[in-house]
Amino acid sequence: MPASDFSIFEAQTQVSVPPKVLFSFHADPQNLSVVMPPTMKLVSISTDGLAEEGRLIELHCRDWWVIPMHWVCRWKVVSPPGLLVDEIVQGPFRLFVHEHRFEPAGDGATRMHDRVTYQFGSGWWGRLISETGVRAYLTVLFAYRHYRTRRWAKLQPAL
Repeated sequence: MPASDFSIFEAQTQVSVPPKVLFSFHADPQNLSVVMPPTMKLVSISTDGLAEEGRLIELHCRDWWVIPMHWVCRWKVVSPPGLLVDEIVQGPFRLFVHEHRFEPAGDGATRMHDRVTYQFGSGWWGRLISETGVRAYLTVLFAYRHYRTRRWAKLQPAL
């Protein structure tokens, strides 16, 4: 796929737990409810367990409380404690690959990097939507997810 056909979004934050702890948190799909924004309701989640390469996760959500969303994702890369990659198999995007990178940041903290490679629609119209509406949505979504992740980390017992 040519580079002009997809968009890339990146965000990062520092979290006050070691990479191993943060990796474990993100490797458990049940923790999605901890980081979801208040405008998104998780209706159901179905998976066979923790992150494992090839394992599927099926999500039914309501965005803005009313817009139904159905996603099927697959764990593409599971490499503890530094990398988790999930990708869309079925859902609202033609392409959606989410990389979670966890790097030691000193004093038991972790620098968490999120990189999303995505394509919504095709042609110039899909590109316009990807680079405006979807990018704005991801900016707000990941700001909230990072806030909730930092808040979750503060509640963890000292290691």
